[in-house]
Formats: sequence, C-alpha cells, structure tokens
Amino acid sequence: MTVSRRTFVKALSALILGPMTLRVAYESGGLPLPNKSTFQSGDMIWPKKPGSYVPYRSGENSSFEEEQKRWSIERDKFLGSLKSNPGYLTSSQVHELRGLSYREFYARYAGNRKPNVPGTYSSGSGIYVGHVGILEIDSSGTPWVIEALWGRGVLRHPYDDWIKARPGEIVWHGRVRDIERERRARIVPVAKNYVGLPYDFWNFDLNDDAGFYCSKLVWLCSFRALGLAIDGNPDPRRAFWFSPKQLLYAKTIARLHDPGPYTNG
Repeated sequence: MTVSRRTFVKALSALILGPMTLRVAYESGGLPLPNKSTFQSGDMIWPKKPGSYVPYRSGENSSFEEEQKRWSIERDKFLGSLKSNPGYLTSSQVHELRGLSYREFYARYAGNRKPNVPGTYSSGSGIYVGHVGILEIDSSGTPWVIEALWGRGVLRHPYDDWIKARPGEIVWHGRVRDIERERRARIVPVAKNYVGLPYDFWNFDLNDDAGFYCSKLVWLCSFRALGLAIDGNPDPRRAFWFSPKQLLYAKTIARLHDPGPYTNG
C-alpha cells in the first residue's frame, strides 16, 4: 500500500504540532534533562529536538527532501549489489525493498508505524525519536556516550560534550529491565570494541559487526553481552531496520526519564 503525499503530510504535521507543549516546556526551563547521577554503564539515551524533522542519518541536519533523494540513491545502489550477492534476503523481500518509497520507509523506521496501516503505531507515543547511544560510567564516575554516527562511524565521547553539542534537545534515559547492574555493564566493553568501525545503514544483519547504525549497535552489544534480543526477536537477519523508537518502547526497556507524556494536550 502506498502512502499518499496528503496522508504523509497530515501525519507529519500532527507529529510536529503534537510536541508543542513539550517544546514550550523545554524552552521555559520546565523540562529537565536526565539526572546524571542516575546513569549506569549499559544504559541508553535517546536525544530529540521537539517539533522538528528527525533525519534517519544520526548526526545529520538534512531536510526531508535532501534525505529522500539520498536514501533513494542508496537504496538503488544496495539493490544493485544484491544482484551479485543477495545474501539471506529472499526474492520477495528484495521486491518489497525495491518498491519501498522514502515516505513509507520513514513512517516505519522513524515512527514505528505498522506496515500498510497509515496513522497506526505499534507501540508508544507519536513522537519520532531518531537516535540512541550507550552510556558508560568510567572509574572516576564520568559519563561517556558510545554511538554510531553517519559519516563518522562508532564514537566515544564525554556525555557533557555530547549534550553541549545538542542545544535545545530533550533526552530519554532507559535501562534494560530485570538484569542486575554488573551484567548490564557488560554492554559497554563490547561497544568499546567497535569504536572506530564504520557507519553502515544498509546492513540488515543485526549481528554483523562490519558496520553499524545507532540502534543496531545497541541491539548487537546487548545480544553479545547479555544473550538478550532486546526487541524479543532473536533472529538477527532482518529485512528492515531496527529503529531507535522500537528500542525505546521495547518491553525489555525501563524508561527512567521519559518526557513523552508532555506531548499530550
């Protein structure tokens, strides 16, 4: 089913207007960032600027039109590579990808929309969350962020620098449920092993460490460190991307700082 331009614009407008109270609260100082003293190694943080379009390429500030053009070029290049090496993707999965428009991709990836059901979301609120990073607390108590960014690969930098580089953004803070602190911390050394490796948005195998996008890095590190499929699906061979929003609203994640309810009303 093709999502019409009118349907897409209507949905996107609702998502932009919906977070108005969230944006007003933040700008008036009424919406604090997570308390750093609550951070633990292996936790996750999701940044988002209220009321704005979220590029699927984390670390970018592109417009929707610029990303649409670039994504289409990347999709066609990826499809061309499958002719010589389709890997585990079936012919029907390749066919579906070939017919996927950028609007449909964005609705499913950024908004976690159910395929072919416009305006319906499988979990969580209507906020689009486009990025996620892993927290590390070093021996001195200083928090760091490990993340995969387009054009830069997997990086590790101090949380204070990370948040200063994101003025006007709000942040969700989450943690894997029902696993003791020492085990959750094992996510960090796994993630640090991949610092310096490339960003690769077109690698659908979540357990392939040749390249990463942001939420794939979290899935793989949790899978290898804890033996946990964080979204409940232990098969890493996917035909679509695992998104930051899917992660944020996964049943395995406890949201410790959640500004989401501020979008209501």
